[in-house]
Amino acid sequence: MSIWKLPAALIMVAMVTGCGPSDNPSADAASDQATTTNDAAPHNQAGSSDRDAPVLDTGTEASLQESLDRVRSSLPEGQRIEFDQSVKLIMDVEPQRLHGMTAEQVLAAGRQLHQRTNGG
Repeated sequence: MSIWKLPAALIMVAMVTGCGPSDNPSADAASDQATTTNDAAPHNQAGSSDRDAPVLDTGTEASLQESLDRVRSSLPEGQRIEFDQSVKLIMDVEPQRLHGMTAEQVLAAGRQLHQRTNGG
C-alpha cells in the first residue's frame, strides 16, 4: 500500500470500528474530554515544548483526514513512515485513543503498542 493512500484507509478503519461520532453528542463530548485529558496530560507535564503542535481530530471523516495530513506533515520526513505505522497500529488496537494526540504522542504510543504486541 502506498503511504499516500494510508490516511484514506485509516478513515475506513475509523468508520468500521466506530471511532467517529456517535448518535449521542453529550457522550462524544465526555469521551473527547476524557481522551484529550488522559492523552495530553502526561506529555505536557513532562515540560514538552509542543503545546502548539497540531493534534488529531477524529470527530468526522474530513477532520480526521485533514488532521492526519497536518500532524504527519509536522514531522521530519524520516519519521513519517513510523507515524503512519503507529497510526495504523493504534487504529487496530485502540482507535478512540487517537483523538487529541500529537505526532510525538502517536509515535510513543505506537512504539509502546508494538512492544506490547511483539513481546518486548
